[in-house]
Amino acid sequence: MDPDTPLEARTRRARQLLVRALEADPPRLDAAALGIAALEDPELDLRRCERSFAALADRVRDQRAGDGLLEGVQALRAVLADEEGFRGSSEEDYQNPENSFLDRVLERKVGLPITLSVLYLEVARRARVPLFGVSFPGHFLVAGELGGGRKLVLDPFHGGTLLTEAGCEDLLRRVAPQVKFSPGMLVAASVRTIAYRMLNNLKRVYLEQGDGDRALGVVDLMLTLAPDHPGELRARATILSALGAYRAALRDVERCLELSPDAPDQDSLRMTAKALRHRVELLN
Repeated sequence: MDPDTPLEARTRRARQLLVRALEADPPRLDAAALGIAALEDPELDLRRCERSFAALADRVRDQRAGDGLLEGVQALRAVLADEEGFRGSSEEDYQNPENSFLDRVLERKVGLPITLSVLYLEVARRARVPLFGVSFPGHFLVAGELGGGRKLVLDPFHGGTLLTEAGCEDLLRRVAPQVKFSPGMLVAASVRTIAYRMLNNLKRVYLEQGDGDRALGVVDLMLTLAPDHPGELRARATILSALGAYRAALRDVERCLELSPDAPDQDSLRMTAKALRHRVELLN
C-alpha cells in the first residue's frame, strides 16, 4: 500500500476527530469544528484551543451581572466583541479559508458568521449561558430561549448585535431575498448540521480558488457525515475526474446511478460513466 500524501494524512486525522466529536454524548461542536480545522493544520493543538475557550469563559463569568440569559449574553458580548474584538471578515477577505478554521479564528479574531457563532456558543457553554446555533439562510446566528416562545437572537458576525424578529426578517431580505422569513427558522441546529454547513462553505471557497486537492478532502468529510448524498457524490466525482482519478470518479458516478435511478440527470450520468470507463480502459 502506498503511503498517504500529507494532504491524505491530514484528511484522515480530520475525519477521525470529526467522527469522534459526533459520537460523543452529547456531540461536541468545538471538537467537530477543530476536526475541520485539522484539514489544514497537521500540528493543530487541541489543548491550546481548549485553554483559550476556558480563559474566555472565565472572563464572561466574572463579568456577568446576574443569572438571566440577557445578563449572560451582555457579558459574552462584552468579552468577545468589546474587549477581544472578534469581528466578521471584511468583504475583500471573506473567501480566505482561514475564516473557516476555528483555531485560526481564535488567533486572528476574524471569521465567518458560522465560525464566530461556534466561538460564541463554545464560550457560552463553558460560562453556562444557554445558547444554541441557528442555521439561518445565508447567515448563521445564535439564539437563546427567553420563555413564553420568545427568543433572544444575536449576530456574532456583527459584534453580537441583538436582533428582534423584525431584524431577522430584514437580515434575510439582505442575505437571501428569495426566501420568506418564518419564526420557525430560529430553531436549534444540530452539531452535525453545523459541521456540514461549515464544510460546505469551505468546499465552495476551495472550488472557487481552483484547489481541487483541498476541495476533495472537504467533500470526503461531507460524505463521512452523509455517505450517500447524491450531490456530494457528484461533486467528488467531478473533482476526482479533474485530478485524473478516473476509477474513483467512476465508483461515485455508479453509486449515484444506483441511488437515484429516476434522477433527472440519469442520461448525463450514464454518459459520464461511459466516458470514465473508457478512460479507465486506457489506463490498463
